[in-house]
Amino acid sequence: MKIRPAKLEEFEVLYEIGLNTPELRVSANEQFMDRDDFRQRIQNPQGVFLVAEQEERIAGFICASAKDADSPLQNKYACLVYLVTLPEFRRQGVARELYSECEKKLKELGITHIYSWANIEGDGSIVNFLKGQGFAEGHKYVWMDKEL
Repeated sequence: MKIRPAKLEEFEVLYEIGLNTPELRVSANEQFMDRDDFRQRIQNPQGVFLVAEQEERIAGFICASAKDADSPLQNKYACLVYLVTLPEFRRQGVARELYSECEKKLKELGITHIYSWANIEGDGSIVNFLKGQGFAEGHKYVWMDKEL
C-alpha cells in the first residue's frame, strides 16, 4: 500500500467516493461537502489531504485542516475532516496507515492537538477507530444546518 498526497486531477474520483460514502453525510440538506470546498482542500497548504493506493487503485483518503498552524498560541489544533476507506479495502489497515501518515504530516506543520467529528448513526466503526488512535469521546451534538 502506498500513502501519498492527493492530486487535483483525482478530484472527480475522490469526490465521488465522498458522495457514495453514507458515513460522511452529516446534513439532511447536503449529500456531501461542497465541491469547491473539497477541491480547494486537495491543494491547501494549511491542511493534509492524503490518498491510500493499493494495486494502483484508490483505497481511501484522509483530509485534515491545519489552519491553526500559524497561530501564535502554544497549542495548535487541527481538525480531522474526513477519513474513508472503500468497502472492499476495509479491515486491511488502510485507515490506520492513512491516519498515521496524516498525524506525522500535521506534527511537521507544528500541530499539537487534533479533533474530529464522528457520525454515530452508522455501525460505530469510525468512533471505535478514533478511540483506538487515542481520541477521547467528548460530548454528543446534533448537527443542524439551513441554506440561506
